[in-house]
Amino acid sequence: MTGPILFFFAALAVRDGQTPLRSGCHSSDQVIASLPVGTPVEIRFRLADGSDCIKIAANVNNQSVVGYVSGSALAGLDAFEKERSSAPAADPVPRPAMSNLSVTVTGRSGDPSLDRAAKLLVLNQPREALELLEPAVRRYQNNANVLLLAGLAAYRMDQLDTALGYWRQSLDLAPNDRLAGIYERVKRETNEDRAAEKLYGMRVILRYEREALPVETARAILGALDQEYSRVAAQLGCSTSERVVAIVQDRDTYLRSTGAAEWSGGWYDGRIHIAWTNEKEVGPPVRRGLAHELVHACLTGIPSGAAPWPVWLQEGLAQKLSGDKLDAGARERLRQQAQAHQVSRLEELHSDWSAMSIEEARQAYNISLAAAEALIESSPDSLRNMLNNPDSLPQVTAELDKKLGF
Repeated sequence: MTGPILFFFAALAVRDGQTPLRSGCHSSDQVIASLPVGTPVEIRFRLADGSDCIKIAANVNNQSVVGYVSGSALAGLDAFEKERSSAPAADPVPRPAMSNLSVTVTGRSGDPSLDRAAKLLVLNQPREALELLEPAVRRYQNNANVLLLAGLAAYRMDQLDTALGYWRQSLDLAPNDRLAGIYERVKRETNEDRAAEKLYGMRVILRYEREALPVETARAILGALDQEYSRVAAQLGCSTSERVVAIVQDRDTYLRSTGAAEWSGGWYDGRIHIAWTNEKEVGPPVRRGLAHELVHACLTGIPSGAAPWPVWLQEGLAQKLSGDKLDAGARERLRQQAQAHQVSRLEELHSDWSAMSIEEARQAYNISLAAAEALIESSPDSLRNMLNNPDSLPQVTAELDKKLGF
């Protein structure tokens, strides 16, 4: 089993001339580039399985390259290890999450339109929210929270330049570390994003890269998104009068613009992001991926009480309702790990899965899928009853932990 992957972003340099940069960790893997001595590199992660294999990014002949080298090929690795060993042992710092960005603006202004706008955003109705927030921005020009909410509504409507403008004004008025992180990510996204073509469906707006997929394929994706959204909405009970935004990009652009983990193929942050890998048609695997992200969009529109729906529930339902099944081998491994107390309880699964290694992510997804299967199989109405009564979630979670032996 592969050891955990440690994520850092320290800067080092190539020790020896013409160091081969490979597509993998083995000497038989393809050589992507030869790195001259002194070439600055950025560590993406280091495998902790004893192989001394490090994934790095570098610039060679004015071209960005990413691949794997041996740790012995890098100068400055001792400083890197010192930085790593002195880092806190807690979970990695969470990547700024758009869905978790929330502020309280009501009660300070006494304006009911702001309360309504905030609720509309929670219910995933950004167009209506922005219609209320645009005049509010003019009324409260020096209110950083109003500007923050207006930017969030614009972002979810896929108006990135407008969102950045509101957020820049908000940050100028009141520094906010979480918003600053999101601002930088979205600014990077606007620089990387080349998906300019748009198609409009009944439930979804699709924006895509013409270079990444032909228009016929884009239309097929949009049709699948509309169909899958209707099916998922019927199962979960979500509803909205606004279209969901979905963005399809080639995989490299997807990873650069979202900052998603390399094992990720889809992402939801108020908009759906899909990494397209040159499939010839919208077959069952593609539909499962689309449905997975639509479950996240649907759950966003279902009131969850004081806190968002936990990640294990979102990922478990996204897998279950997109047609994934926990195979017998994975189920047996979970049972053995639970007996050996090597499995986190549901409520202990932290919220930032993007920092997990592939193996850690696989276990987290399997745990979540097992819990979703147990929840849905317990009774025909158990899922809808819980979604309609979020206060019951702690009790449901404890019952699932017990049932699954966690």
